[in-house]
Amino acid sequence: MKTKGHCIILLSILLLSTSYAFGQADLRSLLEMAAENYPAIAAKQAQAEAAKASISLEKNTLLPSLDAAYQANYSTYNNITGMHYPATLIPISGPPSSENNDDGVPGSAASLMLKWSPVTFGQRSASIEYHKKLYEKGLASVEDEVLRVKFQVAFMYLEIATTGELIKAYEKNVERNAFHLKQVASLARAGIRPGVDSLKFKGELSKTNTALYDLQNLLETQKQELAELLATENLQDFEIDDFLFEHLPALSAASPDPGQNPLLRMAQFDVEANEASLKQIKRSWTPRLEFWSTAYGRGSGIGFDGTVNKSDGWSFSRYNYGIGFQIVFPILDLSNTHLKTRRQEALLRSSRSYLTQTQISLNKQKQVALGNFSTNLKIAGEVPVEYEASESAYRVLQTRYKAGLVDYTELIQAQYDLLNAEARLKNAYIDSWKSLLRLAVIDGDITIFLDQIQP
Repeated sequence: MKTKGHCIILLSILLLSTSYAFGQADLRSLLEMAAENYPAIAAKQAQAEAAKASISLEKNTLLPSLDAAYQANYSTYNNITGMHYPATLIPISGPPSSENNDDGVPGSAASLMLKWSPVTFGQRSASIEYHKKLYEKGLASVEDEVLRVKFQVAFMYLEIATTGELIKAYEKNVERNAFHLKQVASLARAGIRPGVDSLKFKGELSKTNTALYDLQNLLETQKQELAELLATENLQDFEIDDFLFEHLPALSAASPDPGQNPLLRMAQFDVEANEASLKQIKRSWTPRLEFWSTAYGRGSGIGFDGTVNKSDGWSFSRYNYGIGFQIVFPILDLSNTHLKTRRQEALLRSSRSYLTQTQISLNKQKQVALGNFSTNLKIAGEVPVEYEASESAYRVLQTRYKAGLVDYTELIQAQYDLLNAEARLKNAYIDSWKSLLRLAVIDGDITIFLDQIQP
């Protein structure tokens, strides 16, 4: 018996400790599930990967290109196939002819063309920098989406916790009304209370049941909303730990400024991307050095003496090669460059203004959230006093009602005061945790909220 008692005690301690830790572990698992499953996060991640691939594409422009080409023509005697230049295979004039001859003659050519542009006078580096900033902005966008979804999951978790506690409070109120209904029947028979009180308590019991059904329906709706955030159709039941309703968060946990908020970093990267784009546009009106080499063969249906042998046009009779370089300079593109520069400078000013606005907005939100946090902590410190007073007053009036010293109205009012005080107590604690959650999101670090929920 002694051993059995020890086992029961150990099992009880284990169950209590597991229940105490379940709420936090469950919340973290919900947040991880949302980060892994939510489609909008996957979409942002894919966009960031696309931006990263653009960086590699820009870097690859440093590598030479090698093009193979083949052409077969049936053209006039005056003009047949010729040499491969950096642009394409182009026709050249055939052997000199004494007169204009527009008879059709076959010709063919094939070539390999190597082209390399190692020097772009800063155009390539500016383009790479631009795409890097877009990639960094994409990563910040992913973080912002993850933070937004985690906030919604954690907020809905707190909403479900509140609704669950309110259901418990209303269930206790149903029990009180059921007890009063049973009690008043005996008091009416004893002549202490009027018979009409039974009807009144029956109506109150029905009203409380209706409110309880509404809360139960609200709980199911909230669970469905949570399932949507988790991108799952079957949300398993989970328990909410009492820690949230027995402890308050600390005000000192919030960081001094929201500098790590992904929205702010996105705005900063947008400014830097526009600066890189402006640099890229300004460098577009600069020379570009290109090296090229070619090896090619050609065939013509016209001989060196002007005779026509069409079958020779389908096979190669001359083989050549060439190597050289060229400097390309867009002389007449200066006007377009000026217009593009003006447009990009306007976009840059816009992004800088948006960055400033984002900083102002986040700082304002931080100050408001800190004020709400402080107020909610004060309210949560006062509501327990109200609850204890309402509970004591209800017990006294319940005794006095049984003795016939007070009427139905005073008792039912005390009962509702107790119910409302209990509801305000639960809401006050959860509102404090919600305030901390909002502060954590504004600071860009949800662990500020999670670390205060003890495992």
